[in-house]
Amino acid sequence: MDAEEPAKYCKFCFGTEEDSSLSFVHPCRCRGSIHWVHHRCLYLWFSKTSAIQQVMCTQCQTRYQKQLTLKPFRMWRFPRFRCDTFSAIEILADMVVTYKMITHFVGMLDGTNTILSELLYFFLWRIGIVSKGRLCFYGNVGTRLASGIFRMSIDDYEERRDIKARLPSDIDWDEISGAAGPN
Repeated sequence: MDAEEPAKYCKFCFGTEEDSSLSFVHPCRCRGSIHWVHHRCLYLWFSKTSAIQQVMCTQCQTRYQKQLTLKPFRMWRFPRFRCDTFSAIEILADMVVTYKMITHFVGMLDGTNTILSELLYFFLWRIGIVSKGRLCFYGNVGTRLASGIFRMSIDDYEERRDIKARLPSDIDWDEISGAAGPN
């Protein structure tokens, strides 16, 4: 290790390069003591944290860049889901409200419901179900389902930054990588 380069510490387990043979990744713009994390610690954290924290760093608000690689067929498994009672009730309520919104829309097309009632249902559906937090939640459910047949890896932020620096100036990195931050 260079004398100029500080030792790498995992921000979750506080392990160093000397402590273990686990590989490190720098998934976001964070610096200092929270700069590095072990791949394994990051995946363990993803399995236990909230939906929004699985999408972006809570400190610097950088979206994690995840890559999926297809596993061999013999390794395909149905992923384990842990769902508490409150989440199950939320999912059920989301399904009922979405079903009602669709049936009201069909009723509006048939002439049995008014446009005003459909707009009211759509407004409630948009606020309650299609919120940023709910979309993150369902995106992570989809990612968890995909993890049964795909292997997920996290791109290193420094490598992404180096690639971005080498791109021609007329190419928009955020557009081609989907790395745009929250609006």
